[in-house]
Formats: sequence, structure tokens, C-alpha cells
Amino acid sequence: MKEPNQYQQSMEPYATLTQFSHQVKLENSDLNIFYFEAGENHPQTIIMIHGLGDEADTWRHVFQPLAENFHVVALDLPGFGRSDKHDEKCTPQFFMKAITQLLEQLRIEKTILMGNSLGAILAHSLALADPDRVSGLILVDAGLLQLEQPISDWSLRMMQLPLLGEWFYTRLRKDPDAAFDSLSNLYSDLYGLPQTDQDFLYTRVNKRVWSDGQRRAYFSTLRSLMPWVRDRQSTLPEQLSHLDTATLVIRGEFDPLFSEGNAKGIINVQPHAHMVMIPGGGHLPHQEHPDAFLCAINPWLDKIGK
Repeated sequence: MKEPNQYQQSMEPYATLTQFSHQVKLENSDLNIFYFEAGENHPQTIIMIHGLGDEADTWRHVFQPLAENFHVVALDLPGFGRSDKHDEKCTPQFFMKAITQLLEQLRIEKTILMGNSLGAILAHSLALADPDRVSGLILVDAGLLQLEQPISDWSLRMMQLPLLGEWFYTRLRKDPDAAFDSLSNLYSDLYGLPQTDQDFLYTRVNKRVWSDGQRRAYFSTLRSLMPWVRDRQSTLPEQLSHLDTATLVIRGEFDPLFSEGNAKGIINVQPHAHMVMIPGGGHLPHQEHPDAFLCAINPWLDKIGK
């Protein structure tokens, strides 16, 4: 009998996060959402929102340190990770509604939003849509305002093409090493990560590739997100100029997807916005350089908490 493909098995949490795992069914949409939660006794909450094709485990190295002083919740967006896969179109509005519903069910009235990539775009949008609910923003290697195109976006452009994108994505099932190497543009040095991280990411990216539901959500999100962001650019500077939410923009020094010009663009138009560069970091500095990442955000968190 043929052995079942190990990458078609369920997606397990990163080992140190297992104890914080939860599931909740959103009352108004009937979606099951997976999330990690810790530090429930702390008065201030941080909601962590992952990027496109990622999961809540992206915060694995900073989740517990932040839980020492904050109530922290890191979710899998619907369509990704262990949250429900569905046939609905994955638009930014859809994700924002799901995040808002989760906050309501967890009875979180006010929160700091911390997002990476897609998650940063969603966090920025949520702050504009409902600023009274958001006490602070941490935008990690992305934001709504995009004055410049990504430095290296050929793969994203190809993925947007119907059929060709699906073909390229699905063919990675035949080559687990190529699937792992596809992560290279997200890290300044993928093969320089600790071996435990490399092993985790190798298994995780191959489980993503073998998930039909996650593939569907990936392409639906990508193809709705980019036009939505582009169409908002003409009015964004004026909108952001009135956003009083304390904001920290974090950029990995070698991130090819979020330029320094885009980071500076946000702080130039938005009051109470500051920027920190993570030396040596790529698109996921919270994974590559968690200590530097925490050193960057902790003083800012202390300041806005006063």
C-alpha cells in the first residue's frame, strides 16, 4: 500500500505554541478560526496578523516574550493555516470583517494591531475604518500607502496570471526542495536560519503547497488585494494625514518587497508615525532577527502605554 504523503497531513502548530492553541466559530459567518492566545490577564491587547500564504506561527519567536506584558492573540486568517477553507472570495473586506468579528467574540474593545505584509495592509485599513478600536499600529514590512513598486516582484506578477500562477504553484508539489527555496525572497538569508527554523519552514511550506484550500485562498487573495490597494492610492495621503493612531513602521534592511521609500512615505504623511530599520532583516524580520525586532518595538510599546 502506498504511504500517505506526509505533506497532506494536518498542519501542526510550532512546538512551543501548541499550548496556546484555540478554535472559535464566528457567529455571523459560521467560520472556524484558529488562533493562539496568551497573557489574558494583561490589560492591553496585541492582535497579530500574518502575511499572504503564512500562518499565525510566523510570530513564533516573539509571541511568548510579548505575552509577558500583553494579552496577545495571533490568528490564522480564514483560508489559511488551520482556519476554515471556504469558497468565498478572499478580499481585504472579507478579512477585515473576520478580524472584527473575532475581536467582538473575544470581547476585545481596543487593541494594538501588529501585521506583517498582507497583515500590515489589513491592520492599516482597520485603523482607518475604525480608529477608536485601534490604540496602536505596528506595520511590519508593508502598509497601505505604496508609492513605489516592489523592488523584486516578478514572482508576484506571474502568480497573478490565471492558469500560469496555479501551474507554477502546483508543480512545487513535485519538488519539496524547490518549494522551500521559493521562500528565499522573503528572507535575507533563508539558509542562514537556525536549523530548527529551516526544518520547520521546509515542512510548513510543503504542507501549504499540498493544501488545495490554501492554494485557492492564496490566489483569491493575491488577485483581489493588489487592485484594491492600487485603486486606493489617490486618496490615501489625505486620509492618512488625519489618522492620529500611534504607528511604528518596521522595515527589514534587505526586504525586496517593501521599499524604504514606501516606509518613509507613510511616516511623511501620517502624524505620530515612526520608522525603525532592522539591520540584516528581510521581509520577515520578526522571524530572522526576533531579538532586534523586540528591541525595536518594546520601547515604543512602553511609550504608547503611558
